[in-house]
Amino acid sequence: MSKEENGTEKTTPESLSRRDVLKGLAITAGVVAVGAVTGVNPIGAAHAAGKCPGTTPKAALQYRPHPNGKDHCAVCANFIAPHCCKVVAGSVVPDGYCLAFIPKPA
Repeated sequence: MSKEENGTEKTTPESLSRRDVLKGLAITAGVVAVGAVTGVNPIGAAHAAGKCPGTTPKAALQYRPHPNGKDHCAVCANFIAPHCCKVVAGSVVPDGYCLAFIPKPA
């Protein structure tokens, strides 16, 4: 990680390791699996409470607020309308795109 002028560490895409990205994806998959086994939908509950469930930093997944050709958040299996994602931390836009993109089944 790089240091900012005030001495705090700044996360950049170059500073995130493959291990960090995989760890974030594994945690998300674990939450979904527990919800499936117990019959509780933790992602839906978090979203209903106004919190997006994603935990992986946008920089780690190279999130951007514009599409990659025809691929964009609104047609991704991880997208939770209107502005959340199961993987990406924070709010996302329907026209955005990241490396966690998985097309919704037809």
